[in-house]
Order: sequence, then C-alpha cells, then structure tokens
Amino acid sequence: MVLSLLRVVGPADVLDIALVAVLVYALLVWFKRARAAVMAKGMLVVAAVYLFARTTGMVMTTNLFHAFFAVVLVALLIIFQEELRSLFERIAVWILSGGSAPQPTERQLDMLVRTLGDMARQRIGSLVVLRGRDPLERHLQGGWSLGGELSEPLLKSIFDFHSEGHDGALIIEGEKASRFGVRLPLSRDAVKTAGLGTRHTAALGLAELTDALCVVVSEERGVISVAEDGRLEPVAGVEALRARLERYRSEREPLAARDAMGDFFAKNGREKLVAAATAGLLWALLVLGAKEWRQSFAVPVLVRNIPSGLAPSGVSPATVRLTLVGELRQFFWLRPGRLAVRLDASQFGAGRRLAPVGEGNVLRPPHFSVEDISPDVVVVELGGGGGG
Repeated sequence: MVLSLLRVVGPADVLDIALVAVLVYALLVWFKRARAAVMAKGMLVVAAVYLFARTTGMVMTTNLFHAFFAVVLVALLIIFQEELRSLFERIAVWILSGGSAPQPTERQLDMLVRTLGDMARQRIGSLVVLRGRDPLERHLQGGWSLGGELSEPLLKSIFDFHSEGHDGALIIEGEKASRFGVRLPLSRDAVKTAGLGTRHTAALGLAELTDALCVVVSEERGVISVAEDGRLEPVAGVEALRARLERYRSEREPLAARDAMGDFFAKNGREKLVAAATAGLLWALLVLGAKEWRQSFAVPVLVRNIPSGLAPSGVSPATVRLTLVGELRQFFWLRPGRLAVRLDASQFGAGRRLAPVGEGNVLRPPHFSVEDISPDVVVVELGGGGGG
C-alpha cells in the first residue's frame, strides 16, 4: 500500500508541501512574538478540531466552522493588523535585501559597549536602538535627524541630562547615528511592563514590532537591559552586553551562500520540524485524502428471503472479490466486516440456481462505488427442510 501511495505523489504535490511548510514556518516564527503567541495556541486547537470534523465527515460541525470562518478572519485582521503589517514588511525586506542589514563595525561596537557601561556606572539613563532588517520609520515619532559618526562624545552629549533629546531614543543604522530624541511605541503587554519605566516599555514595544535590538540603561538602578524579539532581559555586565551585541551583529551581516544555508538550519529547529510535519499532515488530510483510491476486499455472500419450506444447502463461492472506489480518507473509516453481498432468494426454487451479482447486491457505505465484482455469478443451492 505504501508503494501505491507514493505513485500518487507528483512533483506538484512536493512543491505544494514545501510552500505550505514555508508559510507555516513563517507564521510560527511570527507567533513567537508579542500577543500573537497566546492567540496562536487557540487558533491551532480550533484548526485541529475543524480538520478532525472534516476528515471524519461531521457535516454539522464542519458547516458551523464554515459559517464562522469569515467572521473570525475579519476579527483576526483587526486584532493583528499591526503584526500583519510587520510580517509583510519583513517578507518584502527579506526578498529585497537578501536577509542582511548594515551594522556597526567591531570598533564601534566596542566603543558603544564601553560608553554604555560608563553610563550605567554613572546612572545616566539612555535608550539606544540598533536597526535590523525591518524598516523603523512608521514606528518612530519626533526627534531630530543626525546622520553623525558614532563616537563616545556624541553618545554622552545626547544622553546628558541637559540635552533636549536625552529622554528619547538614539537610532543607529549601520555605522551612523541617524536620529536622536525619538519616541518609540510603548508595549501593551501589561504583564511584561509591570514595574518598568517609560524607557523600558518603549524598548520592549519596538522589539515586539520589529527585529531591532534596544539597549536600555536605567538611571535609577544603573542596570543595562536588552530588548529583542519581544523579550526584555537584564544583562550581567558589559561583557555580557558585548556578547549580545556581537551576536546580533553577526546574525544580520551578509553571509556567504554556504554560511547562510547553515545559519538557516541552525536556528528555529523546532519550528522547522513542526512546519514540515504540519504541511505533510495537511497535505495528507486535504489533498491525499481526497484523491481517488480503490481497494479490494473479500466479502461474504448472504442469502436472504428464502421461500418457506426451503433451506440453503450452500453458496459457491461463499465469498467474492469486491473492488471499491472512493476518496482515500473514506477508506480509513471503512469497516470491512460490514461489507457483504446480499442475494434475494424469494423467487428461487429448490435446487441449484445461478445468481448474478451486481452493484445493487453490495452492502456498503453510500459514498463508495463498486468497480469490480469477481466472480459476478454465484451458485445458490436450496433444499427442502426449514423455513427461512
């Protein structure tokens, strides 16, 4: 049966599975971010129930899902409109840029780490944003254009208490400080932002919407925190900050083809496995399960409505070979023990009788058609003795 299944899998099916796997993988990575993660679990449960109902032929449940799908789709578009815009932006940027983004040089990162460490010791509050691949313009408000070379004096002057833009964020794009005094979107996650100040809430808000890395220095505690991928975490000193920034820089630098392939397979391994399994399962249920399938069964021949005063002496052969045709998934729920060929003997007399076997004699579920019956004629022998 496995070989028969492989014969129905064509190049289009393989490409179909691959494209769906990519889409599922993109959604899983997106679901890891911000509010989408909680909603994703509920959506997966609903999808599983719908697939089960459709596969098992639960008509009423399937129709109810169809009736509410349009409403649910509109609701999801409203709830996740910001996240969806970010997702499509990310796809476009990835295609156009090849997945890379300009980053500060190693010397500039060393300077940035050293300067932020000094600010933490001196309790100078600051918020620095390193842009990744995602565009930031529509998330930023206010501030002033700068376009200056990164340097320690520049950073310290921007976040000096007397500077007009010290309460805002400094945006670093590549090797330049592009803007300062910028207001960032605030996170709406009440759990993650409990007890946090405005700088930390803003850093988390931008990290929830983009792939930027935000570094926050608390002026009250002198602690350095990093917000990335919808998470805000304190770092244990400047060396830990250096390692975090170097990793972020290396992940977004242009890679050679071999390195890019290895980097792709090294990250999000669990999501890739789930995406591949989900695409395969969906194809099996929705595509493979709908393909035409035929299977043969040995079914018994039953004689009924035997005239009074006669009794069956024998049926030859006692079983016939029956070939049924239907959707593959319907065969999973078929109980072969309930298949039978029934012959009406109400018009038979005593002795041997050739009885033709046709599709109308086959007891089977209505969604199966009969392709072949072998043999299509059986011998029924009735003798005297008992009523039937």
